[in-house]
Amino acid sequence: MRILFKTGIIEILKALLEKEKMYRGELEELTGKKGSSLNEKLNELKAQGLIEWEVEDKFQGKKWYWLTEKGRKVAEYLVKIKEVMEEG
Repeated sequence: MRILFKTGIIEILKALLEKEKMYRGELEELTGKKGSSLNEKLNELKAQGLIEWEVEDKFQGKKWYWLTEKGRKVAEYLVKIKEVMEEG
């Protein structure tokens, strides 16, 4: 549960919710997270069963990332909660 409150996690989940399947570079652009910071978050999300990935080109290291069904549900709730909290 703690993972959901880490900086950048909601942005990653929201980005994947909006676009379904993304390359790492797209996630970097949309979230502002790069390198080991993004890697750590993606690994944690995968360990929690919220995302999956598939290597498209192992020589160039290209991977597709997407939400699992569990991840989609969590992302939808988090986006709603964030919107309510920002209403002021």
